Amino acid sequence: MQADLLDRLLVTLAVRLRSFSVCRIQRGWRLGFSPFEAITLHYVLQGTGSLRVGDGPWQSFSPHTIIVVPARLSHTLGEAENCVGEARAEDHCVLHGDGLISFTAGDGSPDALFVCGQISNSYTGAMGLFELFQTPILQLFPSNSVLQQSFALMLAEVAHPSLGTQAMTEALMKQCLIILLRQHLASTDEASPVLAALQSPKLARAVLAILEQPGEAYSVDSLAALAGMGRSSFTENFSKVFGVGPMEFVQRVRLRVAARMLTGTDLPIKVVAASVGYASRSSFSKVFEAEFGVAPGQYRLVGSQDEGEPERIEDGARAVLDPTPSPTTQV
Repeated sequence: MQADLLDRLLVTLAVRLRSFSVCRIQRGWRLGFSPFEAITLHYVLQGTGSLRVGDGPWQSFSPHTIIVVPARLSHTLGEAENCVGEARAEDHCVLHGDGLISFTAGDGSPDALFVCGQISNSYTGAMGLFELFQTPILQLFPSNSVLQQSFALMLAEVAHPSLGTQAMTEALMKQCLIILLRQHLASTDEASPVLAALQSPKLARAVLAILEQPGEAYSVDSLAALAGMGRSSFTENFSKVFGVGPMEFVQRVRLRVAARMLTGTDLPIKVVAASVGYASRSSFSKVFEAEFGVAPGQYRLVGSQDEGEPERIEDGARAVLDPTPSPTTQV
């Protein structure tokens, strides 16, 4: 069930992981990042240090660690104690090569070296797996030979960037991410943020139905029946795990799928609305504008042509130099 769940969710969510930067931190320094409207991943290629998210505690990292930082949280990498200096990422960036941005703290010595990427969780895919990350993850892979090879290849690419470096690092990063998710789904650690929502086969059945067929005429009763649970028990458990009620979850899924259809197809808005379960264009437009701040037609005009990503991170510069202001959330 767990392997099937992961495979189906990865396909359903149309995961887009984009490598956008390389970070070099001199020993004794820190590099700070403003909040992003996307999940940020740091792959530790060499060196040691610590991560701090918001005002939370420092957490140590070492080579072959994948760091996952939830969206809309500021974070800092580097020296936890005896810090000699701190740099802001947006103030110390240059083009690294093949579209990657290079961030530096200190004199640019790669005492700690990272390749970094982002997963948009606002406009692509549906609300699901990756929006469950509410706390940071630091996952070390000391003995996984496949991942160690992937990290070595990323290090080689970053050391001598050339044509295709960004595409190569993205492929390697996604491979590592899938292995991380598989490990979490197979884990018995109840603290896993993914397990909390996905290790229950009953809830998983309802979630997969919503993600795979968002246009169906769902109700709390029908979803509870899919889960094989009573209405009250299902609603309580679903809300506890996902932080929203079942029907709000359905609406968010529908709107994100609709956003992708608007920018990725030429289908009339009425057809898009019907495809994701809305009886009329007017009712669809009302909830769409409430969610995204613009009407569907305007969204289509100004949106990217890349699977509904109006804020593409293809070159990294826009997301890094002009991050969306957000209040820092404590972890």
